[in-house]
Amino acid sequence: MPTPPETPPRKRGRPRHLEPSAEYRERLEDIVTVAAEVFRKQGYDAGSLDDVAAALGLRKASLYYYVKRKTDLLRLIFDRAITTALVDVERLAAIPDAHDRLVALIRHQALLVLADPHHFAVYFDQRTGLEAEDLADIARKERRYVHHFITAVTDAMDAGILPDGDPRMVAHSIIGLTSWSYKWFDPARDSAERFADTCVALVVRDKRSRRRIRPAG
Repeated sequence: MPTPPETPPRKRGRPRHLEPSAEYRERLEDIVTVAAEVFRKQGYDAGSLDDVAAALGLRKASLYYYVKRKTDLLRLIFDRAITTALVDVERLAAIPDAHDRLVALIRHQALLVLADPHHFAVYFDQRTGLEAEDLADIARKERRYVHHFITAVTDAMDAGILPDGDPRMVAHSIIGLTSWSYKWFDPARDSAERFADTCVALVVRDKRSRRRIRPAG
C-alpha cells in the first residue's frame, strides 16, 4: 500500500492579513484629509511630510507607517477625489430623463467641490506634482467622468433642453463653471445650495428648471 504524502507542517505565528484593517484605513483617510489642508495652505512644493505629521500630532516615523513619500500623499488625494466623484456620477448617469440627469450632474459637480474645497484645490492646482504613472491613472478616470457629462449634454441637446453645439466643449464648460468655486466661495456668506441652483439656471433653459435665484440677504 503506497505511503500517503506527508502534510507540510503548519507555520506558527499570527496569520498574515492581506487587507488593511478598518482602523488602518480610517487613519489613512484622516492623514489624506489633513495633507490636503496642508498642501492647500502651503502649496505642495512647500508643504512637507513633517508639516503633515505636525498637523496630525504624529511623529514623522509614525507617518511613514502609512505613506513613504510626499508623492504618495498627493496620489491618494487625487485618487480619493476622482474615485468618489466617479462613483456618484455613474449612479446619476443612470437617470433616464435627459433633463433630470443633466440637472443632477450639474448640481452634483457644484456641491462636490464645495463639500471638500481643500481636496479639490489641491486636485485642480497641484497636478504637476503627480508622477507620470499616477497621472495616467487619474487621466483614465477623468475621461470616464467627462464621458458621462458629454453623454448627458448630447441627450439634452437632442431633447431640445440645450441649444445645438459641440457636446464635448459644452460638457467641459459646465465642469469648469461648477468647479471654480473653491477660489471664491465664502461659507460665511454664500449658500452651497444657492450656488448649485445658480449653475443649473445658467445652463438649463427649459421651464422646469427656471427658478428665481434671490441674492443673499
